[in-house]
Amino acid sequence: MLLSILHTTHYRYSRPVHYSIQSLHLSPRSDSTQQVQGWSISAPGQMTEQVDGFGNIQHTLVRDDVHEEIAVTVEGRVESMDTAGVVPAHPLEDRLPLEIYLRPTPLTAPGAPVQDFAAPLAPAFAADILDGLHQMSRAVARAVTYNKGMTHVDTTATDVLVAGTGVCQDQAHVFTSAARWLGVPTRYVSGYVHAEGETADASASHAWVESWVEAVGWIAFDVTNEICPADAHVRLAVGPDYSYCAPVRGVRRGGGVEDMRVQVSVAALQQ
Repeated sequence: MLLSILHTTHYRYSRPVHYSIQSLHLSPRSDSTQQVQGWSISAPGQMTEQVDGFGNIQHTLVRDDVHEEIAVTVEGRVESMDTAGVVPAHPLEDRLPLEIYLRPTPLTAPGAPVQDFAAPLAPAFAADILDGLHQMSRAVARAVTYNKGMTHVDTTATDVLVAGTGVCQDQAHVFTSAARWLGVPTRYVSGYVHAEGETADASASHAWVESWVEAVGWIAFDVTNEICPADAHVRLAVGPDYSYCAPVRGVRRGGGVEDMRVQVSVAALQQ
């Protein structure tokens, strides 16, 4: 599927900002699941590109002039392929040992609620890891009702389970925490999704997970939609949790109160 993506992040500040630095994970990489046919980032300031430790394309944006707003716009086209959820190996992403994706992080630490949630799934994982992961995806979707505005970027997997509500990021963190507790390396994925025939809000930024299954490789699970990602998904970045691959994340000096507005459009183009 050929997808056209337009993503704008606009910051406004109540007082002047004297210095800001942003880390951007907003550039998809061509691989065996997707081919980038054109992509651009526009933003005021000095921008440098590098590959981060997890194999993602990362840009660092610095503004050292006085400013009261920042607008970051990305747009481009990506041809995404249906690989039935299987994510083939890539030398940049797979240079790290799998143990990296077994370690708990502050957002995915398996508190007692996560352990209580995961424990009944242990027999399924012991019998067939892939089937167990599918069961876990369905279980997380039932345990965490999708609901905007109830969590924030620092909400932990344990807190999400206790609340029983959250967004795709939260569902991905619960899955990641539980799968790691059961011994399955799992990583967080940020990207975009196109929802055919749905409202514009359904085609937007998205988050899902990828778990390692021996003899198969990385398998992707979109908990929110209870599917394995196919050609409607575009991968941006991977990491141990959201904080490692957030689309935009940064610090500033000054600025007062911040107002952030995000607009995302993901449209399917006729091929």
